[in-house]
Amino acid sequence: MFRKICVSSILIFLIILMGCGKKQYVSPNQVTSISADEHTADAWPRSLVDSSNRTVVLEKKPQRISLLHTFYMEHFFALDVIPSASALGNALGQTTPLMESELFAPYLQEAEIMDIGTARTINLEAVLASRPDAIVTFSTHGGLEAVYDQLKAIAPVVLLDYAASWQDQLRQCALIVGEEEKADQVIARIESEIEHTRAILSQTTDRSFALVRTDGKAFITRSDDKYYETFGLTKPENWPSSFSTISLETIASMNPYYIVFQHNKDATKAFIDSMSNNSVWLSLDAVKNNRIHFFDENMNTFGPLSMELTAKKLMQL
Repeated sequence: MFRKICVSSILIFLIILMGCGKKQYVSPNQVTSISADEHTADAWPRSLVDSSNRTVVLEKKPQRISLLHTFYMEHFFALDVIPSASALGNALGQTTPLMESELFAPYLQEAEIMDIGTARTINLEAVLASRPDAIVTFSTHGGLEAVYDQLKAIAPVVLLDYAASWQDQLRQCALIVGEEEKADQVIARIESEIEHTRAILSQTTDRSFALVRTDGKAFITRSDDKYYETFGLTKPENWPSSFSTISLETIASMNPYYIVFQHNKDATKAFIDSMSNNSVWLSLDAVKNNRIHFFDENMNTFGPLSMELTAKKLMQL
């Protein structure tokens, strides 16, 4: 269970006073990897090249991992590794308590994970107080570069590739904790479940599927072509191939068979309630036939556990 922390601002000065080593850069064609002569699960120290092309040295297997975003929490859970701390909050500033999360709750019954604040603003004091052996986030994390050197003074910082496939991101996390074999096992299991779901869904290709979030005023299309291809889902006609904000009228013109909100429950409920007397909303086949569904907002990572849960929920749907 997450617990709040409060640390004196003097810790900021301690961070600044700590020495920072010189960054080491490698070829921009390289991705997260382990040197060939160290590529065994129990080899420490090990040298990693992360997605920002920085070389990161881990002197020992990290026991305490601080995540600057919940994005990679499921990746470590899939490897049976419990992060010691994590920041919260999504891009819209909303947060669902993780113990209420369908994705995370099964893994949090016995876990104690320190809450180090919102993912939107990196809290250096909180990160320092979490006493990490490694700090993990994605390389495009907003505001990261401004505090990278201070973070590096606290612990090795590993930046992963947000745009990589869920399989590759899981392998990247596995390199940090020496669980490469476990990652391969998890990938094989989940790929098998996805393939089974895809085979079943291939019988219902006439049913279009709209996966959305909302800013309270409009619909935000969620996922790209790869998501639909993975599960063999049929896109509504003229469905955007990237994340886009679209109006109710546009949704109505597409008239999807299923509308699935993968978003904060309270925010979604408020948005739907605001349309309760809207004739356009009420005219949708999905509304009239009770085909409005809800997936956990934490599944927006499209990570390994998210893909596994999606496969199960699509079968139920």
